[in-house]
Amino acid sequence: MRAPTLPRSVVTFPAAATLVFALAGLASCDKSDQAAGPTTCCDQPKIPAGVAAFTVVRDEVTGPTDGQDVKLHVAVKQKTKRDDIYKSMQFLYRYAMTRKTFEPTSFQGSFYATEGEAQTGGRVLAKIWREHGDKGPKCENNIKLEFQEEVDRALAYSLNRAEPEDLEDTCHLNEKKKIVRIDDKFTHKPTMKVDDAGKAVEVTYPYLETGKDEYVASLGFNSAMTYWAEFTTTMFGKSPELKKVTYVGLLDDQPVLKIATTREQFDSKLSTVQETIASYSAITFAKLGLHKTDDKGAKKDQEQHKTKTYKAALSFLPKDQVMVSPKLK
Repeated sequence: MRAPTLPRSVVTFPAAATLVFALAGLASCDKSDQAAGPTTCCDQPKIPAGVAAFTVVRDEVTGPTDGQDVKLHVAVKQKTKRDDIYKSMQFLYRYAMTRKTFEPTSFQGSFYATEGEAQTGGRVLAKIWREHGDKGPKCENNIKLEFQEEVDRALAYSLNRAEPEDLEDTCHLNEKKKIVRIDDKFTHKPTMKVDDAGKAVEVTYPYLETGKDEYVASLGFNSAMTYWAEFTTTMFGKSPELKKVTYVGLLDDQPVLKIATTREQFDSKLSTVQETIASYSAITFAKLGLHKTDDKGAKKDQEQHKTKTYKAALSFLPKDQVMVSPKLK
């Protein structure tokens, strides 16, 4: 809540006294009584442990004491990961809101990679701001994910474990609750090997009974391929830097499916596999509605179309990139 505005009285100073006050203002580095107009200062907040350090390069303040507009331009002291910059933004915001008697009317904190960019207004890594009338801050994060972070997030989406971005909490102020999942303690879990240099991953996925830490009793070709299609599509879609995905499907701890796909191969020949299957399912559903087939016939028709579509997709790949176990019927 903004503190009450103090009454202002009009006082006239003699010219000589005014000059003395002006010179005193130039000599002072104390920002507690800044006059209206842009200023530049270098007060540095004491950054706590666990917060990526930064240096305040420009501190611009305009307006009266009880109605200031503040812009802080800071430079990070080391390479900072995308998720880590949120704590720095949150800390800078709290610092700006509490360093004076009155909160700023508006605030903007901009983060840069170097002090030179912070001084000249170069590329902004991240920004936190609160405009007049806003209840809380908003944030913008332009730091790219590192490759490991990128593919980890893509894998989480593939496993339906990703946490969707909260558009109402762009500054990540709300503490996220840990979600307990039934498969957290499973012995058999999906794993991923990452080749950072080659921008490639190998995902190993065990085919388990739903909700159980045990392999399925039997596995069909279409079921195995459905997981491959979904994984490959999501991994490439959520990881822009990813160049190659190798998918290994396990049954009884043995590989029954192994498919390696480059992004070029996926984009040119395989990206429409799921769409093709979904489109045909709509046609089959329409036939059911017109009583041109029954449930059994529709299911058989769909499975045959899936098999045909998946085999056609695999035929585009070199033979040394595909292994399908005879166990998959």
